[in-house]
Amino acid sequence: MRLLVALLAVGGAIAFGDDGASAESAPPGQADLGEVTLRECIALALHNNRELLNARLDREDDRTALWVAEGKFWPDLRIRSTRDFARDGTSADWAFADSVTSFEATLRVPTGGQLSLVNSIARGSESGANAYDSALTLRFSQPLLKGAGWAASRASVRIARATERIGALRFERAVGDVVAAVARAYRRLVQSHRRLEISSRSLARANALLETNRHLIEAGRMPEVSMLEAERDVAGRELVLVDAENALDAARLALIDLLDIDGDSTLMPTETALATEGVAADLEPTTDLALTHRPEYLAALLRVENAETDLLLARNSRRWTLATTFAVDVAAGDRNFAGAFEGPLRMTDEGDFRVGLELAVPIGDRSLKQRVLLAANGLRRAEHDLDELRQSIDIAVRNGVREVDARRRQVALAARASALAEQTLDAERKKLNLGLTTNLRMILFEDDLVRAQNSELDAHIAYLNALTALDQTLGTTLRTWDIEVENVERLTPRE
Repeated sequence: MRLLVALLAVGGAIAFGDDGASAESAPPGQADLGEVTLRECIALALHNNRELLNARLDREDDRTALWVAEGKFWPDLRIRSTRDFARDGTSADWAFADSVTSFEATLRVPTGGQLSLVNSIARGSESGANAYDSALTLRFSQPLLKGAGWAASRASVRIARATERIGALRFERAVGDVVAAVARAYRRLVQSHRRLEISSRSLARANALLETNRHLIEAGRMPEVSMLEAERDVAGRELVLVDAENALDAARLALIDLLDIDGDSTLMPTETALATEGVAADLEPTTDLALTHRPEYLAALLRVENAETDLLLARNSRRWTLATTFAVDVAAGDRNFAGAFEGPLRMTDEGDFRVGLELAVPIGDRSLKQRVLLAANGLRRAEHDLDELRQSIDIAVRNGVREVDARRRQVALAARASALAEQTLDAERKKLNLGLTTNLRMILFEDDLVRAQNSELDAHIAYLNALTALDQTLGTTLRTWDIEVENVERLTPRE
């Protein structure tokens, strides 16, 4: 059994940044896991949770999109080949007309210009049999207004990089949400276990009270009608015990659903489950800390950056098209295909050097003005969303700190009330043995003890969940649990 848990811990070491683990060591998926810690459950979820599996696929899409965008300034190489056949009006036979094979290379430059090199080999029916002509064209065009400059030409790359970073932050948030959800589900399982224990002890005390009543009745110190109260109390506590067992199984299945393991797997929380594991006691919760770590806020900053780039492109699209072009043409010929490449090149007759200037003035194109308007409004919306998020984070941090402080004080008060209720019940039990009290008072004090113990348990769970919620608000969940997002991306699900 401990070997199984040890293997599970090895799998969890990957996500939690341990040096000795490999990203390929997946933890087991279904088994009688027995006692497992919260950290081990989180490790299982990071491997198997299907939302994270889909999030990993999204990250692959993001990285691929960035790879494509960053290839904008890489050479674009193409090979083209065409072969035509023709039939004249006097014959039904098809004959060769001409063929062209070209090798093209295009390179975009960061100034917005484009350099192209085309080498084509043509064979035509008018050139005679086995006659090939080779032409080499070098062309460079550079916009001077619309589309010119480093900012405009690299805008798509900047947007792609920011979008990929937004995807990484989205994945980080998804990991943090899964960790927090597992922590809450695990504590709910702990809570259900403890409630079952409280109900079991309460039923045992009720049975002991029933036995005490039987002895007192036999001794003539209590009327027989008192047995009805004790028996009714036992029946009621048995009903509560059944409800506790049902709640325990529901909590187990809820955790299993997050871990994405077999539904028949058994999970037993450890005795240290109510310790403040995963609580960042060294961090002072402030709004500035949240603005530094919250993935949603960092993503909102990037969306504002993208909106600014969109506005830049929209304004650039309204400029006149003014571009200059330089071209050089050289050619060669030979009786065979290979010789057309190897023969000496010569200038073409039509014009060997060309310099051109292109001017296009948009008149009456309302879509250009609309694009600027939409981009400007998009930027304003992004800025408004950023301000709204900043304010909501500030309020959430204040509420989170207040909630943690209130829950902490409730834990202390609930523990004191539980201890006093247990002392009161013990004192009343001694009075019952002396015949100085009644069954009804014993049952009432037993109810008080059960409520107090459940309230203490609920207060402790609520305190831990408040700490987890504050961690989410601050964006420090992964830091608290020492989880490396890059390692989580490389995890593989169980087979």
